[in-house]
Amino acid sequence: MVLAYCGLNCNECPVYLASIVNNVAAQIQLAREYSTDTCKFSKEDMYCLGCHSDTVSPKMCGDCQIRICGMKKSYGSCAECDEFPCSTLRENVDDNSDNMNNLKQLAIKYKKAE
Repeated sequence: MVLAYCGLNCNECPVYLASIVNNVAAQIQLAREYSTDTCKFSKEDMYCLGCHSDTVSPKMCGDCQIRICGMKKSYGSCAECDEFPCSTLRENVDDNSDNMNNLKQLAIKYKKAE
């Protein structure tokens, strides 16, 4: 499983899945689906190889404060941080979401390993 800093399972993300196989048709369709009247996405915006890479669209997760923090601290996910779950994470990820549950499970594994 490829896990983002925020706990998102990248293997369930349609943008990631389209990107890793270079599915241009899917990227075009995702750009249409994700676009709104106030925010238009292009095919190029639908390219992501996971938030640990440098190929993240600024319109998608490129400016994500969780990602920026995780990269600064060189963690694989927020679950590794001594401050887990911090206020930034709690403000952006629902406590009962799949993402948070993924992180909580990882945090338990890290604590057992110590």
